[in-house]
Amino acid sequence: MVWGMAIPDKFGEFWPDGEFKGWNASLMQHILKQPPEIQRALFDRSGDPMEAVVDYPVYVCGKFKSEVGSIGFPEHPPFTPIQEHEPPRSFDTVKSYSSLGSIIALKFGLLAVDDALKAIIERLEPRFHQFYPIEIRMPKEQNYSESYHIFVICQYFDSFLPENSNDNAFRVIPNSNNKLSYDGSKKSISGLAVSKNIFGSAHIWRERRFSRIITCFSDEFQAEIDASGLRIPPQYKMMVV
Repeated sequence: MVWGMAIPDKFGEFWPDGEFKGWNASLMQHILKQPPEIQRALFDRSGDPMEAVVDYPVYVCGKFKSEVGSIGFPEHPPFTPIQEHEPPRSFDTVKSYSSLGSIIALKFGLLAVDDALKAIIERLEPRFHQFYPIEIRMPKEQNYSESYHIFVICQYFDSFLPENSNDNAFRVIPNSNNKLSYDGSKKSISGLAVSKNIFGSAHIWRERRFSRIITCFSDEFQAEIDASGLRIPPQYKMMVV
């Protein structure tokens, strides 16, 4: 069995409202300080060099939710591996939260997980995925009590089977090179079918064809989450063929 999870679309315990304060500026400062050959190695943007400086933070942000080698914007080069200086170090919420989920969405669709869920992921799929510590800072100079890590999913498949899915569960986005979208509801996600022959024994992955991110979990991973009493955003059973 496979479970599908959409990025939350409402602020709350699974999507705290906030900002990566200073992240954009720090990335621009970093690339500005580098000699031209290093700038090109970090972000090879054709045209005016200042366009590369301005666009570099957008490019870096895409690395945390995209497959290495894929392309975010047509004018940008393929995504390269995340560099040491590129992860955000902190996230400032606009209000205080008494509790947050074990998976939370941050701004721009980045995901973060707490220590307990990180341990499960690393036990099930060691060395597959990437984690970067991030401080969740709340108003009045208070830090959230639990530790979190930016979670970069590094496993992608083309296991989606449109011919076995419900017609109203997805749609082809016009002029998108056959990229697909879905509405994030239980009805939509439950109507999507994936091929066991493609994803095999994977526990956590993303489907390449969807422009709106869908994160897929194995039954074993879901069972571990339930057994540990962890709270994650709603996830729904998908069809497996």
